[in-house]
Amino acid sequence: MSVNKQIIIGNLGKDPDVRTYQDGSKACRFTVAVTEKGYTMQNRTTIPDHTEWFNILCRAKKAEVAEQYLHKGDKVYIEGVTYTGEYQDQNGQARRYTEVRCEVLELLTPKSQSQAQPQQGFVPAQPAPQPAPSYVQQPPYVPAPQPAQPVGVFGQTSQAVPVEKPW
Repeated sequence: MSVNKQIIIGNLGKDPDVRTYQDGSKACRFTVAVTEKGYTMQNRTTIPDHTEWFNILCRAKKAEVAEQYLHKGDKVYIEGVTYTGEYQDQNGQARRYTEVRCEVLELLTPKSQSQAQPQQGFVPAQPAPQPAPSYVQQPPYVPAPQPAQPVGVFGQTSQAVPVEKPW
């Protein structure tokens, strides 16, 4: 049994590059950055942030969605398979490349934060506001009283201790 599966959540590094072929089909390429946050170990060794870049290829309907809605900086969720190919550059040298061929594409950036502009004539559907039924009354919100300091075992006050990654 073999499995070839990538799951990526990250941000677009540039606007998608869309190509339309003679038969009318589309393909789209873009890069996605995934950053692992740095941390400080207990012995005060600092591990810096690390960013990994992935080349993504979308085809057909996913390419059209990417072209219409994705822009640099948008957060996306991608599932796909890793593909390694080879080509010859201008000097005749064999070059290898690796990309993720997208099978699932989900946009994670909220519309209000996205730079995406809908195409001409596209009007997003908005549900009509529904009035609240007159027979439903909600009690006023009263927040629960909060203790001045967190109380631990046997009535002792406790303090939060920062947790560091062990590796």
